[in-house]
Amino acid sequence: MRNEIAVGKEITSASHLISQEMLVAFERVIWTRVANVHNDAAAAKEAGMKRTIASGQNQLAILHQMMEEHFGDGWVRGGKIATRWVCPVYVHDTITPFGRITAIKEIDGKRRISLDVWCQNQSGAKTGIGTAEARLG
Repeated sequence: MRNEIAVGKEITSASHLISQEMLVAFERVIWTRVANVHNDAAAAKEAGMKRTIASGQNQLAILHQMMEEHFGDGWVRGGKIATRWVCPVYVHDTITPFGRITAIKEIDGKRRISLDVWCQNQSGAKTGIGTAEARLG
């Protein structure tokens, strides 16, 4: 665990520039699909978008990385997350994950931490919001 734990404390992790190559590679790892708004600029334009759009799983992966950096196995082996995507993430956006500790509690003799989590783009707009939990210790 990287930081001291206290209710109200904020956490963050590295920002990610969303590139076309990243979107194509990510879509290929998740599943093989035909050209779509997530991996093909022409398909995005045909659907009325100016640029390709990242899938929600891209933001989820960014949040996962932040949680693993801060809580390690307590996240990997005991974490939970619930998210909603509230603003599109386009190719060339920069996304940064954040969290704010909302509670530290004991459940069945084990300490757990609860957080509000979100991603923001380069303009400061929240693109994804949610809650997460991890085990402590």
